[in-house]
Amino acid sequence: MRRSLQLTMTLAATVGLAAGCGDDASTAAATTTTVDVSHIHGLALDPSDPSSVLIATHSGLASYSDGSLSKVGDYSTDLMGFSVGPDGQYFASGHPGFDDDSPMALGLIVSSDGGQEWDPVSLAGEADFHALDAWSGGVVGFDGAVGALRISTDDGATWTQGASDVAAFDLAADGTTIAATTEGGLRISDDGGQSFAAPPAPLLQLVDFTDDGLLVGLDPSGKVHVSDDLADWETRGAVTFGQVQAFTAGAGDELWVATTEGLQHSTDGGASFSTAAAW
Repeated sequence: MRRSLQLTMTLAATVGLAAGCGDDASTAAATTTTVDVSHIHGLALDPSDPSSVLIATHSGLASYSDGSLSKVGDYSTDLMGFSVGPDGQYFASGHPGFDDDSPMALGLIVSSDGGQEWDPVSLAGEADFHALDAWSGGVVGFDGAVGALRISTDDGATWTQGASDVAAFDLAADGTTIAATTEGGLRISDDGGQSFAAPPAPLLQLVDFTDDGLLVGLDPSGKVHVSDDLADWETRGAVTFGQVQAFTAGAGDELWVATTEGLQHSTDGGASFSTAAAW
């Protein structure tokens, strides 16, 4: 899951398979559909359908698959925080859409049917998670309403408050370690989010753990940095096709990055990227 910069843009997306690589925005074949992808807040892959990239936006959930962008469900919810758990449950937070009379702070909402329907779980009217990540049985979020982390070990039913001195822009958790990006740099917790340390690391904007435990991060310029011990970092390639907005790691060496110009895809751990979709 992965939260993005809040950018003011509203697009009717023309999505196509890129003919080239890197920042080549030309397309060989295109499918045109009207989808509002303004304010992209996050990307995620559903383990039940890893070929589809889920795009959490200011006005609901979208999906990219095989050169086509489509709306998911009928909701126009502002999905400020979004994550998919390992069992395929969708976790989200944010603000109701124009057709929803829910509280302005949604707390935690969950979908068990691929984003078609959403159910309130906890903290409705109280919490506004601007960053969110889930692992097996657990959820961590940065609650913008109180300026602190909240941690749940029962899929969001109940919560404890975590560190109050980590204003997380993005969060990644693998069940034992929580990584948070902040204005002051990367922060790492090994005690369930109660305290954080500042390891030597590049200034990262977005982070995610791979399936084999590597922490992958993108800095504000789009460069990819990877670490297996949270101490030593390898710099790989860079995303140059627009400004980075959201990011998620897939299986193996697969990475997906949403930018202001489209969707970038890497199959070599970030050493190189191709343009999967342009908008």
